[in-house]
Amino acid sequence: MNFFYFLNWFFAFSIFGYILECIVLSMENRRLVLDRGFVHGPFCIIYSFGALGAYLFLKPLAGNLVLLYFASMALATTMELVTAHVMIRLFGSFWWDYSKKRFNYKGIICLESSIGWGFLGIFFFYALDKFVHGVVGLIPPQAGMVLGVGLLTYYIVDFTVCLAKNRREKNNPESEERVGRLRVL
Repeated sequence: MNFFYFLNWFFAFSIFGYILECIVLSMENRRLVLDRGFVHGPFCIIYSFGALGAYLFLKPLAGNLVLLYFASMALATTMELVTAHVMIRLFGSFWWDYSKKRFNYKGIICLESSIGWGFLGIFFFYALDKFVHGVVGLIPPQAGMVLGVGLLTYYIVDFTVCLAKNRREKNNPESEERVGRLRVL
C-alpha cells in the first residue's frame, strides 16, 4: 500500500463515518442532520483512525467473530473516550452527547453505542474494508496522488479555519452559533 493509496483509504473511512453519523442522527432526530464533526466538509476523521486501529490491532481476531466483536467494542469505545477527553482539553467540549441514553458515562460513551461499535467492527472486516480497498484500488496511481493531496489539503485548510472560528467563539461568550453541536462541560 503506497502513501497515496493509504491516504485515499483513510479519507474514504472518514467520509463513510460522516455518512453513517448523518444517517443515525437523522433517524434518531426524525429530521435530516448533515452537520457532523468539527470541520465543514464531509469528514468524521475519528472513523479513519478507528479503521486504522482496527486494521492494525484487530486483524488477527478477524477469524473469531466473538473475540472480534468484543475487541471492536472495546477499541472503539476507548477511542471515543480518549477523543472526548482530548477535545475537552483542547476545546472545552466534545461534539456528541449520550447523556440522554441509558448506561452512559458523562455523556461521552454509552452502552448502546458500544454495542454498535462491536457490530461495526465485524462489518468492517467482512465487508467494508474489502469494499473500500476495491474502490480505492480502481483509482489510477496518478489520479490517486492528486486526489490524496487534494483531500489532505482540503482537510487541513478546513480544520484550520474551523479551529480559528472555534477559538474566536470560545473567546466570545455572546456567540451561540455552535451551542446545538457542542456538549460543554
